[in-house]
Amino acid sequence: MMKKINKTAILLFAIFAMFSCENAPIEFDDFGVTACYFPYQTPVRTIILGKYDDGFNDNDNNRQFEIGVIMSGVYENKIDRKVYFEVDTALLSDVAGVKYLPATYYTVETVSPVIIPKGDTKGRILIKLTDAFFNDTLAVAALNKTNYAIPLVIKSQEGLDSVLVGKPLVATPNRNIATNWSILPKDYTLFGIKYINKYHGNYLRRGADKVINNTTNVEIGTKIYHNQYVEKDEVVKASTFDLNTISVPNKIRRYNAPDGGNLTLNLVFAADGTCVVYNKVTNTVIGSGLLKENGDMWGGKSRDVIYLQYAYNDPLVSRNEKHEVKDTMVIRDRGVVFETFVPTLKTPNP
Repeated sequence: MMKKINKTAILLFAIFAMFSCENAPIEFDDFGVTACYFPYQTPVRTIILGKYDDGFNDNDNNRQFEIGVIMSGVYENKIDRKVYFEVDTALLSDVAGVKYLPATYYTVETVSPVIIPKGDTKGRILIKLTDAFFNDTLAVAALNKTNYAIPLVIKSQEGLDSVLVGKPLVATPNRNIATNWSILPKDYTLFGIKYINKYHGNYLRRGADKVINNTTNVEIGTKIYHNQYVEKDEVVKASTFDLNTISVPNKIRRYNAPDGGNLTLNLVFAADGTCVVYNKVTNTVIGSGLLKENGDMWGGKSRDVIYLQYAYNDPLVSRNEKHEVKDTMVIRDRGVVFETFVPTLKTPNP
């Protein structure tokens, strides 16, 4: 009987001990050395104007963005740290095809030093863009390309052990030549910047193309392009031309004959959503259109849609045909991805 009581007492004690103890938080030692740096040396930041379902672009629509400065070496940052930086146009002096963003195009809202605050490992340098930037056609660029960059360099720090300045292999190293370094520097960034307008993106296109004989004015036939499900329709990319214009490739759909390539359209939008359709090559007006917000749906969501009506003559004069086209273009996505650029030197590397 006594053995049974002792076993019961031991079991109760074990249960009490298990529930009366709490797991103490595990604390890790820091790495011993703290450092600050720019995470990317040649990023390209695209300002996304208009709607963006794949992320937050409030800053973009306010025409501003942030350049981040990172610190390493701690599990938890327990104090404020200071990183001193400056614009250094010399970083771009030997780079071909990429210009220093003119001073009239932006303001640095965060005065040096930028603070990496307690509880965070990132400092944020706020940049505000001016209207001059958006009125410059060079502020538009192709994928993984940029015409403008803001060159920043870290000059010093407070509250950290070091800046990641790299380890050179030559006496006068160039930050833009990787072979000059055994450890690449991360104390600078050539921060590429461009924008896309609110109409830019990948669209799902459906419609009808009526082909007419120019001499007799008799319809030869009509090509219909429209799938049962919207998401299966033809994908067409509308690219930013300027702040209010997109360029859209249009198939020359010949009736009872192979298609004849593309005719590029420029759609120039007004504030009310109406647009004028131009033949991009001849710069002549060939039609009109309308952007209707949430005017169509796919994937269970309302989507913006552009309705177009335009006419043009087949570029192959011998066909003597006119096309009268009605298109419906439903936005699929904005076509934005993470980008970087590769600097090309003006003087070849010796």
